[in-house]
Amino acid sequence: MENRYVNRSLSLTVVALLLLLGCGSTKFVPSSSNTYSPTSGAVIYYWDKPGRPYTEMGTIEVKAQTEKGMLERFKQKAMEIGADGVFIKSVENKLRSDTEDADLWFLVKAPIRAEGVAIKFKETSFEK
Repeated sequence: MENRYVNRSLSLTVVALLLLLGCGSTKFVPSSSNTYSPTSGAVIYYWDKPGRPYTEMGTIEVKAQTEKGMLERFKQKAMEIGADGVFIKSVENKLRSDTEDADLWFLVKAPIRAEGVAIKFKETSFEK
């Protein structure tokens, strides 16, 4: 009985630490060999494409524990690679079903996985 209590306490501690640390990753796959200087800001387009001409720079893949973390990772990577924005194409957000302790299933959420397209706006004639 005591061993089960220790396992449950340890499991709760691990889950709490993972949530606090915000485990995640970000990967950029360029669609060309063009490179750009980092930018100081980037706009996130959630489902709707921007209303002005742009060039696709490549794909950004993100894993994060929260939606806020996901958006921060997209924005940070976009600024790092010189993108003006990211058009989010897909988001996968699921609860994990493979937890060993049935009492903790509601606490364990799989990371959010999302994919977006990094974009660079094209200059228009009035910007030249």
